[in-house]
Amino acid sequence: MEKKFKCCAKDSPEAKNINQVYLFLRAISDPNRLKILCFLRSGPKCVCKIFPAIGISDKLASHHLKQLKKIGVLKEKREGNFVYYSLKKAALQEYKKIFNQIIR
Repeated sequence: MEKKFKCCAKDSPEAKNINQVYLFLRAISDPNRLKILCFLRSGPKCVCKIFPAIGISDKLASHHLKQLKKIGVLKEKREGNFVYYSLKKAALQEYKKIFNQIIR
């Protein structure tokens, strides 16, 4: 007897989840973005602290931060001329939950 896979159905709720997880995994597949996420675990950081710690240029760091913000895993706070980035832990937990639902 052949099993039916709901996640493969075109209009299933799982299909939407697959696309969300795909976009998330694609965004974090860059080693520098993973380093940024790791670096921000200890709390909010200014871009001026992020790029030297990761070992990339400030422009490249800004690009990666923009991509991570785009998928909703970072928040930013402006203080004068500085922008501080921090993790949106609830968003990361939601991606984890969705990913676990797909691979269970």
